[in-house]
Amino acid sequence: MATSILNIALTGLKAAQAGMSVTANNITNSDTVGYSRQTLVQNASFSNFSGSGYFGQGVDVVTVTRAYNAFLTAQTTQGASSLSYLNTYSDQMTGLMNRMGTVDTGITNSLNTMYEAMSNLGQRPSESAPRQAALTAAQSASARFRSISDDLSSLRNGTNQQISATTVKINELVQSIATYNDKINVAMGATGNGHSPNELLDQREQVLRELGKLTSISFSTQENSINVNLSSGQPLVVGTVASEFAFQSDANSLAGGTLTLMRSGKETPLRESDLEGGALGALVQFRDKELNNAQAQLGKIAIAMAAGYNQQQQFGIDAKGDAGTPMFTIGAPLAIPGRNNSGDGSISISVTDIRSLTGDDYQVTRNGSDYVVTRGGTGAVVGTYDSLPQKFEGLQIGLMSGDLADGDSFTVSVAREAAGGLQVLVSDPNKIATASPMELKTSAANKGTGVIGHLHSVEADTVDYGSSVNVVFTDGSKYELRNSAGAVLGAGVLTPPKSEIALNGWSFDMTGTPSAGDTFTVAASRGDPSGDNRNALAMAALGTTKLLDGNTLTDKYASLVAQVGTRASAINVSKTAQQAAFTQSINEEQSNAGVNTDEEGASLIRYQQAYAAAGKILAMSSQLFDELITSLR
Repeated sequence: MATSILNIALTGLKAAQAGMSVTANNITNSDTVGYSRQTLVQNASFSNFSGSGYFGQGVDVVTVTRAYNAFLTAQTTQGASSLSYLNTYSDQMTGLMNRMGTVDTGITNSLNTMYEAMSNLGQRPSESAPRQAALTAAQSASARFRSISDDLSSLRNGTNQQISATTVKINELVQSIATYNDKINVAMGATGNGHSPNELLDQREQVLRELGKLTSISFSTQENSINVNLSSGQPLVVGTVASEFAFQSDANSLAGGTLTLMRSGKETPLRESDLEGGALGALVQFRDKELNNAQAQLGKIAIAMAAGYNQQQQFGIDAKGDAGTPMFTIGAPLAIPGRNNSGDGSISISVTDIRSLTGDDYQVTRNGSDYVVTRGGTGAVVGTYDSLPQKFEGLQIGLMSGDLADGDSFTVSVAREAAGGLQVLVSDPNKIATASPMELKTSAANKGTGVIGHLHSVEADTVDYGSSVNVVFTDGSKYELRNSAGAVLGAGVLTPPKSEIALNGWSFDMTGTPSAGDTFTVAASRGDPSGDNRNALAMAALGTTKLLDGNTLTDKYASLVAQVGTRASAINVSKTAQQAAFTQSINEEQSNAGVNTDEEGASLIRYQQAYAAAGKILAMSSQLFDELITSLR
């Protein structure tokens, strides 16, 4: 019996010592990031049967476990990913807003200065000072466009650098998880005899959480390993095998670079939908949505300005009596080949006449033997051609080399670099075309509500500003174009609410509804180049003309700035809400797995008391044993 008591006391001492060791470890790691509270697991030893019944044999230390809840871990990891996404997105939107400026500090001031200079020129077309001021204002406005476009391009480059750096971090974490899987398998195998290496498990989960901050992931446990996938299902870690992200700069991409996932020697291009969370997802989506839209919208404003002023400038007569030449040029369009192109063809794209540009993107696709041009966004067919080069909507498309295979495509972006290349072509102030060769007249006998205005030039094969043309309405929408002798030169139908009527390189706008018999005249009326201000006044009026999507240029830019600000505000609201949700999930996880030093202090006292009590049992059993030996002598 004494021997049995001695053994029981020894197991008690060992269990209490193990308990103090686990508790001390908890206390010392209470501030360690990712550490999970550990608990000693002990069972009563198997009883020993004797004639008087079963007598206990003490306590067995079974193992040391850690506090872990798979649901809470997944919830917190997902919360960290969402919060990192919003934090990163918010930072990028702040950078975009800073570069776009406010309504007052963006391009609005430069545009207003140009409008004012053009108005002053309209009042004093014969003087050199207003001409120089107008030219300088136009140059300043174009420089402001270029500056903002350059800032956005710089932001794109910086974003791509962040994407590249983030992929490096992701690769390190993915490889680390695969390494931890291997270490844990070894530790739980022959080395650990099936016991859990708690610190390794904690460290793997901490790496997993850091990975979730960088990209949206899902994960599952398979035996002792954790398998990790992108949220779209692409595998990142399977057992001890890790995939690898790769970012490659790509001049043939609107994004400026491409992301791929390499696994077992196979490279798979990643889509935006594969990267929906974490810092990487935020960077990619910001670049491809917010930044692309801002740069495209800025480009469309630049195109609208260049087209509007070129239309007016090329309609007028300069101070020397010559026909006006284009005032602005823009950055060259981009032609981006499709990822799956199989042919060796490369296309060229150039601007033939800014006045005809829409600012839209296009898709050029080889369909059988035809080249089909469709409008970006709507997919509407712009033209089907059996050969190249061809012209459409102010552009010319041709083959630079080779040819497109059936199904090959190119994306044509007209607006992307338009603002970055906006330049004033006129260098001589006397080349500003202030005089007008024609004027609009409305018959006093008209009975309808038709109103005409904004007489300007358009792209045309034949240009004639020296012949008057009468526009005679045969009913409320149909009209005929007649020369002074009454011969019909053409006909058309109005398309309310605003219609353009064009012939011989000129065009004017009409609103309202004319009546049958109403007549409007585009009259040849060449002004004196030294004093005529009609075309200069028309240029000044462009400041209040709705040149783009039913908006003036300043209103359109203000709308763009407001759109960016509203989007940034929405991101910040979501970030605040997600921060609260993440804090709650962290608290829930800490409540389950965190170390409470007060509780651990109480456990330490309890184990100390158990150790002291077991020591007394050991002393008592030793005394009994000594007395037994003495009695036998």
